[in-house]
Amino acid sequence: MENTNGPAQEEKINNVPTKSIEKVEKQDETRQISRFRIALPQILASTAKNMILLDLGMTIAFPTIVIPALLNNHSDHGMKFTVTEASWFGSIAFICQPLGSIASGIVLEPLGRKYSLMVVNIPHFVGWLMYYFAQSTRTIFIASVIMGLGVGFMEAPIITYVGEICEPRLRGVLISYSNLFFSFGLVFIYALGNITDWQTTAAISAAIPFITFLAITQVPETPYWLLSHGRLADAEKSLCWLRGWVKPDAVQKEFQEMVKYSKDSKYSRPKAIDENAYNNEVNLDDEKPSSDTKKQSEQKDTHEVVEKQANGECKESVKVEMKSSEKCKNEKSAEHCEGDKATFQEYVKDMMRPEMIRPLALVVGFFFFSNFAGVSAMRPYQIKVFTDLGFPLDPYRATVIMSVNTFTATVLCMVAVKWLGKRRLALLSLASCAFMMYCVSLFAKLNESGIEGNLPEISWFPFAIYFILQFFFSFGVSTVPWMLVSEIFPYRGRSLMSGLAAALSYVLSFAATKTFLGLEELLTLSGVTCLYATSSLIGFCIMYRYLPETEGKSLEEIEKTFSKKSKQGK
Repeated sequence: MENTNGPAQEEKINNVPTKSIEKVEKQDETRQISRFRIALPQILASTAKNMILLDLGMTIAFPTIVIPALLNNHSDHGMKFTVTEASWFGSIAFICQPLGSIASGIVLEPLGRKYSLMVVNIPHFVGWLMYYFAQSTRTIFIASVIMGLGVGFMEAPIITYVGEICEPRLRGVLISYSNLFFSFGLVFIYALGNITDWQTTAAISAAIPFITFLAITQVPETPYWLLSHGRLADAEKSLCWLRGWVKPDAVQKEFQEMVKYSKDSKYSRPKAIDENAYNNEVNLDDEKPSSDTKKQSEQKDTHEVVEKQANGECKESVKVEMKSSEKCKNEKSAEHCEGDKATFQEYVKDMMRPEMIRPLALVVGFFFFSNFAGVSAMRPYQIKVFTDLGFPLDPYRATVIMSVNTFTATVLCMVAVKWLGKRRLALLSLASCAFMMYCVSLFAKLNESGIEGNLPEISWFPFAIYFILQFFFSFGVSTVPWMLVSEIFPYRGRSLMSGLAAALSYVLSFAATKTFLGLEELLTLSGVTCLYATSSLIGFCIMYRYLPETEGKSLEEIEKTFSKKSKQGK
């Protein structure tokens, strides 16, 4: 009787309409797993990764407190900068970063996102210690080069990690959350620079890479990278961790979509698949069930029926992969199987696809306008700029206020991106930066002409205008392009393209930072700020025409957007 009722009951379950079963299953899952529980591990993983961005902000801010100390005064060890050396120190890290970015793009795939994030802490730790023990400007420059290489190496894993672990609904918020740590790094260094000397600041900063290394050891590798290397069981385990420490049943739909996307995005199948492990996950075997299997089949519920129907196509594709992998095993080397790897010509041709070139051109263009908006170009020389603008307060104190302003803008960006979207956020901030930089140019001209000094009632205006300028720069112009890099490139080529985009970004950062003092000498401060304002205005026009909306879209949907002719986002 039991044997008769078993099949009858199973047949009855199979006859239930799939949509009805999915609806009930979805309702049950929603009741069991809260949105907070799903979001929490993604936030924790992002936080561990974001500790690197804290170090990045500290690295970028550090020249601001070193340059005025060594440009005008000798240190205890007799170190002093000339104007030329100061301009090089303010920008040399940027020109070294592309080398690190390219290296990162190359090693990111074999090494993995997680281990790349761990390794990048080593050069930063060494760099901070070299700053602390420096007794000559040569040591300072060597430390800056090492830090620059480290910053470049961090970009690709940081960009790809957050894009591959987050749900589409959280991606924009968590990328903005990343910028929060960068902004806090600025605040941290400027605050320390106000209460202690730059070498003590470096010694304190050396603790951050060590803490970051330990934090990253506690988070998982991205499911996409694990899938691309044939580690299906590990990928599912990682996804379960990232979606609220749930059981595999709760993430099967998303996991199968990832498997399909990973398969479609790669030239070849994984080198090796653990057949036994995978059979336990998706029940591919048609052999006689063991006693354990019988026990499991008696406990089958509605969820398994739906899973079997919904994921049938994906399982079949994995079967093909396994057969292909088995065929390769019978040959001398799986790496030499026909179709296993793309040739160099195919790889280059693939990198020239519209899905690759269009997003690269878009994001590099955005990086150009971001760097030549002026705020980041002037950052290493803020003390001098604030003095030239006639701020009615101590310029060192002004740097702390501006860094807190940046931090506040980043917090608001994290909230606003979900409601405004990246496109409107970018356009609003570009337009605002253009207008406010024109105002800065006007007040710089008044100060150069001696008019502002005769009008003490407007002495706070330049400070207020620059405060608003820096707010909108941090609110969107400096953050949106990095959001785009983390999501607009297809998986096949994402590591290389994100590394290349980051490298080009730092080339532009070097150009903007290195040329500021020369442009100021040639055009005066009012002229160079007017040039930066015009750059932002042109950037607004171009982004209005070509920047699509990506907020809330899956990586696959974004890829399809760039596979067609670029159109204005709606």
